[in-house]
Amino acid sequence: MKKTIALIALTSFLFVSCKKETAAEAVAKQPNQAGINIEKSANIDLVKKVVADASSFDLVSFKSNFAPTAIIHDNRNDMTLDENVKMLEGLKTSGASVSLGKDPLIWEVVNDKPNEKTGITNYVISYYEATFSKGGKSAVVVYNMNFAVKDGKIQEEWDVYDSAPIMEVLK
Repeated sequence: MKKTIALIALTSFLFVSCKKETAAEAVAKQPNQAGINIEKSANIDLVKKVVADASSFDLVSFKSNFAPTAIIHDNRNDMTLDENVKMLEGLKTSGASVSLGKDPLIWEVVNDKPNEKTGITNYVISYYEATFSKGGKSAVVVYNMNFAVKDGKIQEEWDVYDSAPIMEVLK
């Protein structure tokens, strides 16, 4: 009886081992593949935190997640982190509020090779809905925000969105 149980256990172990190898082969690198996408990571959590901090105007926490030399490309306008914080402070001072949609599209791209200039391999891509409100007016704006992350800090950010509805709310 012990031999039978041992044989069944050994057969099961070998069967499971074979299954793992087959699964690994199914995701083998393709000829033109330069990296992978992942749906859960510390970098994704970092970006979610940064976006939440910005929308709640917790600018001290917001700023702490960026490298000191971070560059933000806001609708193709390049700015320093301090300039971006100043812009967010102005939005807060205006009396506007920002709320985020519940289910952003967000994933991380991990490239096989680092960027030659920056040394960065990890980029978080996101699409958020943000509702801007002031007084009785509000507008929903879709943000495409992309973040270059290295050593747990955002090094560079690219934001693309339609600013016209925000300007209408702030009038």
